[in-house]
Amino acid sequence: EFRRVLFRSKTAQKQRRVGYKLMILSIIVPVYNMASEGKLAFCLDSLVNQTIKDYEIIAVDDCSTDRSNEILSDFANKDFRIKLVRHNINKGLVAARKTGVNRAKGEYVGFVDGDDWIEPEMYDSLYALATEHDADMVSSGYILEGGYVSEEYDSVDEGFYGSDRRQEILDKLIFNMPHKDLGIRGSLCCKLFRRELLVDVQNRIPDEITYSEDKMCVLTFALECRSIYVVRKAWYHYMINSSSMTHEANVDYLDKVNAVYRYLISLYPNPDFTESMRVQAELYITQLLIKGINNLIGFSVKNLMWIGTEWMHKIPGGSRVLLYGEGELCKTYERLINRNNKLVLAGVVSSAADVGSFDYDYIVITYKYVPKVDEIKKELLQTGILDERILWFEQKEIFWNFAESAGLC
Repeated sequence: EFRRVLFRSKTAQKQRRVGYKLMILSIIVPVYNMASEGKLAFCLDSLVNQTIKDYEIIAVDDCSTDRSNEILSDFANKDFRIKLVRHNINKGLVAARKTGVNRAKGEYVGFVDGDDWIEPEMYDSLYALATEHDADMVSSGYILEGGYVSEEYDSVDEGFYGSDRRQEILDKLIFNMPHKDLGIRGSLCCKLFRRELLVDVQNRIPDEITYSEDKMCVLTFALECRSIYVVRKAWYHYMINSSSMTHEANVDYLDKVNAVYRYLISLYPNPDFTESMRVQAELYITQLLIKGINNLIGFSVKNLMWIGTEWMHKIPGGSRVLLYGEGELCKTYERLINRNNKLVLAGVVSSAADVGSFDYDYIVITYKYVPKVDEIKKELLQTGILDERILWFEQKEIFWNFAESAGLC
């Protein structure tokens, strides 16, 4: 600890000698063709209105071909805190983040995607926790906004993980196995990182990694840092983009997963990368492979390795089932009923107002997100439908069945 403080002191003295100003915070914003729908302007508005003082915004335009650079230039001309960097060729997200981190002057660094937005007190709150606990990383939750709104949090206890609890956080970093859930969420954008450590870590992430790049950076940083603070609050609003890389079909998906796997293997020799972490890493790759088969490779049939038939056996044979929902899960339920003699499909609806048009024994709600399910059930109950006629079945990702069968959780 003495050497660490001495290093910081000498670094600060050197920076003062060369006229280098160490500010509180640098916010890195990688941008590539984000001008549509006013999202980039809305994002920048949220950044310039942070309650924290003394910070810079480094916007890296990765050779956008739309009006993104024009929007960034307009904001930079109005606010001296915005530093605009433009790549001459499109290099990808990892390279854009490296450019930003290498130019950062803040004690801590945060990341924001150009089509998301943050609440005014986000960085004030994260920085206060970082300095109060001398934490190398602060991890918070985020709010997903798309067809519905949900909040996502790390599945580890809130609090400070220093030298005495470091192994505890590492053993739950990728997955919290007892909870069958992700441990520390992979997104960089709901976190704060000490810059002096992040520079080396970010520059180690290969540019060719274009999937799970956030997760790889968080994992590497956790292996190198000495302390993490986890807070169960969310200030970051992640806007779901159905046309983004993580949602559209990609025939190169398996190559992308292989790049992640090769990088994970390179971390295995790290003395802090325990056998438990290796099991989690391999399970993570398994999850990516199943996810690709289900949705991302481009197969015409979705969810080939997701939904089993167990739910059907929880309904009395011969029952008329009315499906409430839409999307791939609903289609899978419909397909299973039509190809199985156990149940009868009464119909499919997406509104409580349409339920009265069908004769049925049970309504099966086909959404995964629990608050959405609760909302629909409440609406159905208000129309006079009996509670025992409304059913919902939790659909855990199938790879957890494999993990449980192997005695991993």
